[in-house]
Amino acid sequence: MAKAATVPTAAVMYIPRWLWGGDPSAFFSEARLRGQLLDPDAGSWRVRTDEGWRRSRPSLVTVSHLAGPGVQRPRFDVLRRLAATDTPAVVSSDSIADEINRLGKRAAETGNPADAIAHSQLQIMAVRSVELPDAVRGVYENLVDVGLVGDPGEKVFANAGVHIFQRAPALIHRLKVASVWLRVLSDDKLGLGDLSQIKVAAAAGENAFASSQGLYDGIYTLDAYIAPLLGALSPAVWSFHAVRMIGTIAYTLGQPIAGTHGTAAELLHVLPNQDAYESSKIPALSANASTASLDWWADGLNDLFAILGDPAVFTDGDGSYVPAKHLHALMTVEQLFRRVASIQTSYRDANARRTLLFTVLDTLERLTGRDLPALCSLQLAQKTFSTLTEDISANAGEVLLPGAKRAITALEEVQEGFFIKRQTGTLDIEWNDPRTGPRRLTPAEAAAQYIKILRDSTHGHGSNRVNQVVRTNALLTHHNGNIPHDLALLGYLYLLDLISRPEDLRMALHQGGKT
Repeated sequence: MAKAATVPTAAVMYIPRWLWGGDPSAFFSEARLRGQLLDPDAGSWRVRTDEGWRRSRPSLVTVSHLAGPGVQRPRFDVLRRLAATDTPAVVSSDSIADEINRLGKRAAETGNPADAIAHSQLQIMAVRSVELPDAVRGVYENLVDVGLVGDPGEKVFANAGVHIFQRAPALIHRLKVASVWLRVLSDDKLGLGDLSQIKVAAAAGENAFASSQGLYDGIYTLDAYIAPLLGALSPAVWSFHAVRMIGTIAYTLGQPIAGTHGTAAELLHVLPNQDAYESSKIPALSANASTASLDWWADGLNDLFAILGDPAVFTDGDGSYVPAKHLHALMTVEQLFRRVASIQTSYRDANARRTLLFTVLDTLERLTGRDLPALCSLQLAQKTFSTLTEDISANAGEVLLPGAKRAITALEEVQEGFFIKRQTGTLDIEWNDPRTGPRRLTPAEAAAQYIKILRDSTHGHGSNRVNQVVRTNALLTHHNGNIPHDLALLGYLYLLDLISRPEDLRMALHQGGKT
């Protein structure tokens, strides 16, 4: 019997002598890594994570609940204790102050929630650190004080809450290793310990270790990784955020509100566009649903980053660390989160959502090893959703699962689009291939293949592969071409699945990482 594949627990890494001022052990301490010197002359070390060495759960991403349901007494003092390490995300200036005042005036005049939230976001991002606790509290108190039109005593956001997502400083040290090592490997002088160019770059205010940094910069405040959570009930809005250097502050409304207007909300919306042709129901949330969903997501991100920050995952067959493999994984995972979030915010543009779905499915193929037809299989989608309902608590599921359920319904509707089958009374989609004779696919198989055809059509419709031309034309003939708006949420369904199965991701990244 073949031995089951495993991921190494440690990586052999070359550690430059000049790293961290010539003290690699200090770097290990800051990154929560354990290093064992193997060869002083070669500078090779065996490196593993602190949690792996201790056989404990990491604490790389956390969420703290500052106020709201389940919080007995507001804890805004947490922000005061963090003030020493905090800086505004937006540099304060006269123009920023003017913009905050303008947004505040506009919010007061229009009564539009979007204007009020935009004002609150900018205010929190720009306020001085010492003023942050009071600013965050003020926004929260304004939220819970919003009364129902016609009945001010009935509070719309009575179950509102405030929370802060934070990442451990060690996480950045772990994740930046890839960019640092790639620079070292590509710079002979630096590899030999000549730091002159690095010092010149630093003096000019440049980052000497910025290899592809802009493609995974969401790691700093985690906003890219929280975005799909905040958009989970799109087109309804149940939460909003504001970024600070200490983390991302999330406000939960307690009750979702409509995130779109029925008519054009801005001039761009009057331009020709494919909009959603079906409406989405806004769910009601129980008092603890928001907090539970944030807890589930934070736990998932903690496990995710434990994998992305473990150099042992990104090793070759000899156990040596491969920085390019690491960098590819960081960029691929962030790309997945950002594009799922873009699907959620592109509710008014069906074509953009569908195109984003295809790129998300391609990304998932890299991360999971499942090809596109498998990911578009109703059987797999239903099985995935069923597993998620078992893994996610009922409270958290109120926020996290409706979008995934809508994806299942949309996939079922794709099957219903095979109109010739219905009109002829056949069970399957049938056609004749001149080369091989009669062919057939079940509706589930045909739907998965049809979606793949649409994905391939990003290069233009029609197949240039001789063995697929007849099938492609047959499926295009049999289907009416009506694609449900919510089909794009398949990307969200499988993102939840990826978050919920960290060990599968660990294995996939180790075995399938491209170098």
